[in-house]
Amino acid sequence: MLRFVIALCLLLLALDGHAQLYKWVDAEGNVHYSDSKPKGQAAEDISAKLPSTNIDSSHKKLQALDVIRQQRLQDQQKKQQQLQSQAKQRQRACSQARRNLSRVRGRSYFRYGDGGQKTSEADRKKMQAQAQARVDRLCK
Repeated sequence: MLRFVIALCLLLLALDGHAQLYKWVDAEGNVHYSDSKPKGQAAEDISAKLPSTNIDSSHKKLQALDVIRQQRLQDQQKKQQQLQSQAKQRQRACSQARRNLSRVRGRSYFRYGDGGQKTSEADRKKMQAQAQARVDRLCK
């Protein structure tokens, strides 16, 4: 029963929404608008000239929002894939830098270059510092 009363009230409110609108000009030249016809004054009924306010264009807006939502989702997925790819590249570079550092840290001498020159202890320490700096930079 309560639902019936609520539905009836809503229906009555909807019927009241189609009120008439009048336009008139007073003696001083001021334009007035009202939903009731003025007494003793000529007034024009402009209700039919007004556009309907109950035009439902929400489906167009929803479609536009759907397109925007899809674009954002695709952009987020691309960004996520890029971040994952960058993380893998950083991880590979970090692993390689750690391997290089472990090779340089050893006490044994090693050869480098085309001529196979031996490295001095001072050169090895420089290379070790460079390798450590690379690990610090890549493996944060």
